[in-house]
Amino acid sequence: MMHTPCRRIVRADVPPAFRVRGINAPLLLCWPNAALGSGADYGVDFSGLLDRGERIVAAEAQCDGASIAWVSMFGPVVALWTQWSASGPQQVMISVRTSFDVTLDTSVSIVVRPAPSLITPAVPAYAPNAFLLGAAIVPDASGTPLIFG
Repeated sequence: MMHTPCRRIVRADVPPAFRVRGINAPLLLCWPNAALGSGADYGVDFSGLLDRGERIVAAEAQCDGASIAWVSMFGPVVALWTQWSASGPQQVMISVRTSFDVTLDTSVSIVVRPAPSLITPAVPAYAPNAFLLGAAIVPDASGTPLIFG
């Protein structure tokens, strides 16, 4: 089964319809608002920044106002499970390394409402594209490196 975050994927590049020659506008990425204590999977699509034949080989995410359970790759999409522990505007920094040894960094904003979530989701221990084999976790064929538990 292939899992991708639903409705919470943002593109890490400017879509062609919004590009204007000679203007290099800053890229502002935003996920939909969330409630304090809520958790979900979020994604960033790097396909517009990758060259032909290039793929993501490593990804990392950091956020001071959230607990990140896992970060994984689904083709050109970097997905992460985040549970929000602080209200207000939050910034998630995502860094990826590609097969051409290029590092791409982006920042995504989200507003976490101070009202607590009515349902607190269980935090998943592993990314949905990981297969468990005893103490070893072997991800699917999407290019994610072998992880040992």
